[in-house]
Amino acid sequence: AIRITGGQAEVMPERCIGCGNCVQVCSQKAKQVRDSRPEVEALLAGGGPVAILVAPSFPAEFHDVSWRRFVGMLRAAGFAFVHEVAFGADLVSDRYRRLLDGAAGRKYVATTCPALVEYVERYHPHLVGSLAPIVSPMVATARVARRLHGDGVPAVFAGPCIAKKAETETFARDEVAAALTFTELRDLLGR
Repeated sequence: AIRITGGQAEVMPERCIGCGNCVQVCSQKAKQVRDSRPEVEALLAGGGPVAILVAPSFPAEFHDVSWRRFVGMLRAAGFAFVHEVAFGADLVSDRYRRLLDGAAGRKYVATTCPALVEYVERYHPHLVGSLAPIVSPMVATARVARRLHGDGVPAVFAGPCIAKKAETETFARDEVAAALTFTELRDLLGR
């Protein structure tokens, strides 16, 4: 999804699936992940409550603090509500079980990964009908947070996956206000 034009690398949006591989392989560090901190900081400064949805891999990234301290850090940063996306994964796995139990041998492509969904849509459109009609764990958790805290409480996702940024701008734009990488979250927390 990258071409060289005039000696410069350029992302071809029509081919990009949002996986972040270009960021990893660019030896010049010319490709950067869009920084979501300013929009999250604006949400936190807005005066209303903000929920954060944390990927279940947070203990691997924040191994230097206990989970209780981590939640305290998030609350101190201004997040009124902290939710672990593992809960959404439980909800989604139940939906997959129900879907497959009633499918009588039909095969589905899981829709938990936004980069995979983009890949299917762009490169294998004949499989679009096989995409499972189930939201990602991030979206499922955002919906639970909205039920618990009200429609006016924005949700921010934090996790290791760059593709979640694209998901918040496409599939989940009405569900999740922004997505932070763990690196951005560390910066936001001053760690």
